[in-house]
Parts: sequence; structure tokens; C-alpha cells
Amino acid sequence: FKWAFCKIQCMHCLHPACEGACPVGALKRDKETGAVVYDDHRCFGCRYCMVACPFGVPAFQWDEPLPWIRKCTFCSGRLDAGLKPACVTACPTGALQLGERDEMIAEAHARINASDGKYVDHVYGEKEAGGTSWLYISPVPFEELGLPIVGEEAPTENPHIAMRTLPYYAGGVVVLMAGFYWLTRRKQKLSQADDRQDEKKEVAK
Repeated sequence: FKWAFCKIQCMHCLHPACEGACPVGALKRDKETGAVVYDDHRCFGCRYCMVACPFGVPAFQWDEPLPWIRKCTFCSGRLDAGLKPACVTACPTGALQLGERDEMIAEAHARINASDGKYVDHVYGEKEAGGTSWLYISPVPFEELGLPIVGEEAPTENPHIAMRTLPYYAGGVVVLMAGFYWLTRRKQKLSQADDRQDEKKEVAK
């Protein structure tokens, strides 16, 4: 029996599916820091990001009266101020490190090679979903840590386009149904008006 602990948070993908799926631009990747940040002033709660994320990260505040999406932001405000993310600063063992992605990948492989079989020979996040800013090495299979098995291909653009246009199609359906309702009601009113006119003619006779 072996204990293994794992911190689960947003992977801050190089090609974020959530960013592509969001129809209002509430999720954006900062090219300087790699952080995928969330703007709750733009979000209107469609939850497309929850469907699109291959890692199942975005969470919805179901119990809140005014719910929003919640996810790790890589402490983007701290990064902008030249500080490390709070989790990295708080970690007492050095299990969490911050650095340039290429340097972190090299460090991860160096630790694996020097471990004499202690670690799984794979850096999770190096290629998953086109690559992520958050990387893992582990002494146990990654799925045992709760990390999903995803392909190496980055999310394609076509699903993003489809999800972005979905609100417009939905809006078109609403307008179309409203048009049918208006025509039906108008037809009923005209029919009722004709009936009243016929009744008046009968009374006049």
C-alpha cells in the first residue's frame, strides 16, 4: 500500500478548450504567464466551458443565488506582481515549483531519470490536450490520482465554432417560435373579429 497525494486544479492549457467554447470571452489565456483567467463580469452562466474542458475543471456554484463559474486562476494577480502562486509559496516540501515551461519539463524528466524507477516514465501535461502549463510527475499511474486520460491532440477549432454559434441558433429558434406565436394569435384575433362582425349582421337583420 502506498500513499500518493495530488493537487487538482486548472491545467492552464496551451490551447484552452474553455476559452474557445465561451461565447462571450469570459475565459482568456494570458500569453505572458500562461494563466487561463476568468472574468465573471462577462460570464452569463451558459456553462459551455464545463462541457468543453477535457479535464473537468470548471465548477458551477449551484448553491449560490447568483452563481458563477469557479476555477484556479494561477494566482494571475500575484504573477502580474512578480510573486509566485500562493500554493507554490505555501508548499513546505518543494513539491510545487514555478518556472518557464521548457525548464519545468526538463526538470521533470531529470527527476524521473534520476529516480531509479520511482516515478512513472511520463510527464503528465507535457503533451496532453496539446500541452498544459501545469505539469505532474507521479510514483503511481496518473489515473489513480484522479487525472483523466486524454489524447495529445489539442482541441480542434471546429467544435469551438459550433459552440460559439449555438447561442445564435438558439436565439433564432426563439425568434422563430415567437413569430409563429404572433401569427397564431393574430389569426385567432382576426377570426374572433369576423365572428363578432357576423353576429352584428345577424342582430341587424
